Amino acid sequence: MLGKLIIIGIIIVAAVILVPSAIKVFSPSSINALEDKIDKVTSDHASNTTTSALNKVIGGGEKLVNTLNSSLSQQSSTTQPSSLYELSPQYVTKQNYTGQVFAKNGNTCDISVPDMAQMINGQQELTHIIELNQCTMNPGEPVQVTTITANPNAPVVNPSSGIQVTPYSSNTDSNLPTLPPYYNVVQLSAQNQGNNVVINYQDSTGNTKSVTVTMKNNDKVLFSGTFYSSKFSTDVKDIPNTPHIIEMTVDNSVYGTLHASVYAPSNIQNSTISGIFTR
Repeated sequence: MLGKLIIIGIIIVAAVILVPSAIKVFSPSSINALEDKIDKVTSDHASNTTTSALNKVIGGGEKLVNTLNSSLSQQSSTTQPSSLYELSPQYVTKQNYTGQVFAKNGNTCDISVPDMAQMINGQQELTHIIELNQCTMNPGEPVQVTTITANPNAPVVNPSSGIQVTPYSSNTDSNLPTLPPYYNVVQLSAQNQGNNVVINYQDSTGNTKSVTVTMKNNDKVLFSGTFYSSKFSTDVKDIPNTPHIIEMTVDNSVYGTLHASVYAPSNIQNSTISGIFTR
């Protein structure tokens, strides 16, 4: 508005100076007409300028959106998990079990995980056995076995379930799982001597109140008994050369109820296998 008045003022002053008689021309109606023309000129100029500026902004905005979409698409393709083990924790369910290496052939370990035993073809497994390639553990060592399953809302991965096997560590500062406090306190071993097996149990703290022992194969219970001592040894005779498992339930005044197991495959004569304990 101020610019418009200045323009009108300049025109009037110039006209008065150059043509005094022109004063008559600038009647109120003529001034209004001139104002309308100036409005049109300035409005057209502003409109053109604004339209051009908007076109530039909109055009730039489209480029920006396209660039952003392209960037997000590339990021999505690069961050899309391709493996079950790359999924974020909220997309998976994990369950930990205690297992034990009971045999090793080259770099392949056989691992017993009793708590993962399942029914197969109508028959209950003595223990669940995992075969692990590129194994660095030795027979007798306990391991943590973790089952991982993708949740229904997880990104699609194939396979959608898997297993991780991790050795235990005695270092509490390690990222590896640590051994329970009773690991070096309560010990179980089975010595196979051909047709008989010697079971040894020892609680170095003397806090065991009772131990119930069961030995069985796929066909029947081979031995069952209860001992009320923190240290004992028993000889079970006439054991067939078939896979069998020794299970114990320990009532300890410090650690509560502990469960122990020793899995023995067939053809392991003259060998000793240590047990694994869980709560």
